[in-house]
Amino acid sequence: MSWPNRITIARLLMVPVFVMILLNASEHWGYRYGALGLALLLAAADAADGILARRVHATSRIGSILDPLADYCLAISAMVVLSVPGILSDDPDVHLPYWVSVTVASRAVLMLGGSAVIYFVCGLFRGLPSVTGKAATVMQFITVLVTIASPDLLKHFGWPAEVFLYGIWGITVSLAVISFLGYVRTGTKLLSATGHAE
Repeated sequence: MSWPNRITIARLLMVPVFVMILLNASEHWGYRYGALGLALLLAAADAADGILARRVHATSRIGSILDPLADYCLAISAMVVLSVPGILSDDPDVHLPYWVSVTVASRAVLMLGGSAVIYFVCGLFRGLPSVTGKAATVMQFITVLVTIASPDLLKHFGWPAEVFLYGIWGITVSLAVISFLGYVRTGTKLLSATGHAE
């Protein structure tokens, strides 16, 4: 097994650890910053395995599947937990809005379902990277990070921090929708090329 794939598998295995730490975030600030630090580490690992795969020419079919899967697992797990009132702070109003987590989770589920359809119909199963898709992934990481830090941001900066948070959340949702539409278009082309989209 190549090192990029080992890093990706390690990222997958760390997701439950991240969730366990995050679930205790309201108990002590140390848990929240521990979750923040682990999220940063996982984001760095995501960038590292991609760079390493390209430099050592270790890109593979399994890697193209595992890498986005690791991203989806972290993003969905984090956003579902962050949407629960009282997780980040004693203030129940400090949480990720549901419209963000529902959009991102729905996108991931639909894309995984679409990939399964393409596999069973066309015999193809691979990642379909795009610029907007990568941008959406980056914004999802940023959303997780700033949301974890939101209790301190709101405490020290007040309404400007609230405007900033809603701006980040809005960009994340917009990119999720745009990238999903792009993937639908790509998937339709794949089905058409094999004569299954008629």
